[in-house]
Amino acid sequence: MVKQFCHLICYIKVALFLLSGVLRTNAVLDRETTRHYWLTIFACDGGTVPRSSYVEVYVEVQDVNDNTPSTEEPVYYPSVLENSEEGTTIIKLHATDRDTNSNNQISYTISSGNPQGFFAIDSNTGKCSFQSVWHICRSI
Repeated sequence: MVKQFCHLICYIKVALFLLSGVLRTNAVLDRETTRHYWLTIFACDGGTVPRSSYVEVYVEVQDVNDNTPSTEEPVYYPSVLENSEEGTTIIKLHATDRDTNSNNQISYTISSGNPQGFFAIDSNTGKCSFQSVWHICRSI
């Protein structure tokens, strides 16, 4: 029987199956926690005088959309004067997402609480502004 073994330095979330040489994960990986793993894999044959070698393996963890956007506060309490002009900025929201690449592109919409259409939000910037009733009537 051929004596084979491996040695993985430092990381327990990745394992090498001894006889097949297949490298698999032992646990769920999270890019936001660890972006990559450097593994040293040591192999030894079953000879009378065993011969061995090792190889370095760099494993990059690719990101998936597993985080939700968040704001600094769970609830905001801005106010606006009743005679404000159309386009008056009420609040500028800023959300962040721990994901990378296109998974962290934030867009903003008003999903409820605006049946009269008094408020508008810029989908790219998060700037929430007041729209006058006159503006709403003109668009009908």
